[in-house]
Amino acid sequence: MQTHSFVPEDKAHGRRQIRDHDRDVGAPADNAGLAALVEQLTRDQMLVNQALVEKIFACERAEAALRESEKNLHDLLAHQLANREAERKRISDDIHDSLAQNLLALRMDIVILFQHTERHPRLHQWVGAALDNVDITLRTVKHLLGELRPAGLELGLVATLEMEARKFSRASGIVCQLDLDSATDGLALDEETLLTLCRGLQECLNNVFRHSLASRVVVRLRVDSDALAMTVSDNGIGFDTTAARKASSYGLLSLEERLGMHGGELALASDRSRGTAVTLRIPLRPAAAAASS
Repeated sequence: MQTHSFVPEDKAHGRRQIRDHDRDVGAPADNAGLAALVEQLTRDQMLVNQALVEKIFACERAEAALRESEKNLHDLLAHQLANREAERKRISDDIHDSLAQNLLALRMDIVILFQHTERHPRLHQWVGAALDNVDITLRTVKHLLGELRPAGLELGLVATLEMEARKFSRASGIVCQLDLDSATDGLALDEETLLTLCRGLQECLNNVFRHSLASRVVVRLRVDSDALAMTVSDNGIGFDTTAARKASSYGLLSLEERLGMHGGELALASDRSRGTAVTLRIPLRPAAAAASS
């Protein structure tokens, strides 16, 4: 059984008026609360925006400081490399002018003594042994001079590289072939660039001897687009170029910094079945580029 309730019309109309009145009275309060909420959100958003702006400025300042620090580190390293080469040159000159010259004079005296002791076999033998020791010492001094400062720098790029290749082959037994572009003939390079290329070749050949198990090395020298490129490639076992650098391995990193001082770059390619190729590229100065063309 369903029940229905009926409200008189006049009472219903009165209730609707009361509800409308309550709604009209509460509207201003709701609007004020909404306005306060919007204002609070706006203030919060402004604070967030201000914090973001400050964070951005702080990041920009940190980035600028990092770039400045990196530049200072590069400048410091370049300064240290220049000082090291200058100190090596000074020590090399001192050894050449004092120790090497004195050893040569001593050798001449011993040779004369050796020639005048032929009738005294035991003394002759003793003087001969002393002469051998002096010769060994002279070879050691010559080797040290070559390590301190590459021989043949005054003779130019090609002569310097040829001497380094011959020295490497004698010391390691590994065949070292030079493949020179005709444009490199008579190429005039400043001493710093020449020394950088020579140090780069020494580092590459040293890595070949220590790690590659190669039997042959090819050094290619090319002049291309106003730049000088030297590629040292071997037929060794290669290595993984993506592997992390060992903590004590700074050779190629130092070489890359050297090249960067001249606006150059280092490229490395290696394959387990085809060996390793290291390319050093240095921009030529206008005078050198004109001489090669």
